Amino acid sequence: MQRKIFYLLLLFAICPVLLTAGTKGRIKGKVVDLQSGEALIGANVVVEGSSFGANTDANGDFTIPNLEAGVYTLRDSYVGYKTVTMSNVRVNADLTQYVSFQLPSQDIQVGTIDIVAQKPIIQKDNTNAVRITTAEDIQALPVRSVNTIVGLTAGVTQSNGNTYIRGGRNDENGYYLEGVSIKSPLSGGRAVTISQDALEEIQVQTGGYTAEFGNANAGIIRQAYKSGGTQLKSSFEYITDNINFNGKSKAYDGEQRLGANWYGYDESSFVLSGPLFDQRFKFFFNANYRYDRDNNSQALPGMNMGFIGDPSTHDTVNVTYPAGARPHAQQDVYNFTGTINMDLKPFIVRLAGNYSMERYDAGAFGIQNLLNTRVGEQKINNGTVSLKVTQALSDKIFYEVSAGYYFRNGETYDRYLDKDPWVYGDSVANANAGWVWARKAPDLRINGTYFAAKQGRYKRPQPYTIMDWGFTQDGVVPVSYAKSGYSSISLNGAV
Repeated sequence: MQRKIFYLLLLFAICPVLLTAGTKGRIKGKVVDLQSGEALIGANVVVEGSSFGANTDANGDFTIPNLEAGVYTLRDSYVGYKTVTMSNVRVNADLTQYVSFQLPSQDIQVGTIDIVAQKPIIQKDNTNAVRITTAEDIQALPVRSVNTIVGLTAGVTQSNGNTYIRGGRNDENGYYLEGVSIKSPLSGGRAVTISQDALEEIQVQTGGYTAEFGNANAGIIRQAYKSGGTQLKSSFEYITDNINFNGKSKAYDGEQRLGANWYGYDESSFVLSGPLFDQRFKFFFNANYRYDRDNNSQALPGMNMGFIGDPSTHDTVNVTYPAGARPHAQQDVYNFTGTINMDLKPFIVRLAGNYSMERYDAGAFGIQNLLNTRVGEQKINNGTVSLKVTQALSDKIFYEVSAGYYFRNGETYDRYLDKDPWVYGDSVANANAGWVWARKAPDLRINGTYFAAKQGRYKRPQPYTIMDWGFTQDGVVPVSYAKSGYSSISLNGAV
């Protein structure tokens, strides 16, 4: 008896650990007679293109649980009544969508009945502060990047690439993708790169979330990928601000096109989705490439002050900085995302993942580094994969187990000295790489006597000094070598 009590207490102890942020939604509704309004018992409601469905009870009510976030079409049929189809039924993660069917008798001469569901003004079961941005909203917004979309949510502010919710710190936010935590242990932000064209919805919860969300005092940001539909579809989109199709030689000429600066923004996105083999298997795939000539473009006016000298240091610098894109701040980002949904009765299996390859110009930017044409490089690879298995035990009960993995690796180095940090401060190694450090440290004058300063093999060149402003000279190593990497594995369950 004591052993049974021990096992029971152990089960209660581990249950809170197993429960996690689910990604499933549900549809509830009622089916009645069009003329009399009486409930129809045993009416069959199915989700087209899937095995999901339910029969109405004695009150005409039905529930279809365990649905991924997305848009569905429902078909309602009943003996002696016309079949009614309802499209555009939006399901959100962890929320319930309510619908209502009114079936006409077959004695009434009507044609095919198709109903387009409308977005509810009030989400009845949304009892906390949740703002949802759907795939349709994302497509209609005149912005790109997931961070920018999240920043448009009420209660969210952004600064220097960080996201703050309700005034909390950046590391107080929780980030979830397909129900798996993807929060970076180093920066506190999102650890993986996501293409907005691959997202079905973004949920931002600024309060009232339940206890399964740990280490998130400010808010929760949840994302869910799209799923394949019943028909094969594809699309391609190309976006650029290079309206004159000028070459890279004119990248920093400061000229404007149609009254605006050219920042060298190019993005391509390809989408392919639909059934795989048959309707039991559906897939979604997105390939996205983004190039920015300036990875943090701002409306900088530029300046041309000409040559400015300092009579005390005898240094002279041509202070000229172009308007528009900053030099040596380019980035390339490749992102690949895919999902596969498998209806293996009685199990529903969903496999989702993405992989991103990123390259950035690295080094110090700004007016004080305008003389240095040497640029470092930063490479980042990150990705995630998740597997969810769900079984419906009844119309109202189901369980789900999931496993997730994500990683992020980064490396920063000088392009000419590669990944050997021991030679970064060696003037001989730099000369062999094509960068001769000719400028020595300034001479010293003590009581009228000059002392010639020696450069030294392991002494980096001193900056040009203009009115106490230091300007890095050309050829100085722009970065220090750095390497980082981390990963996470999670196992979750929900009922």
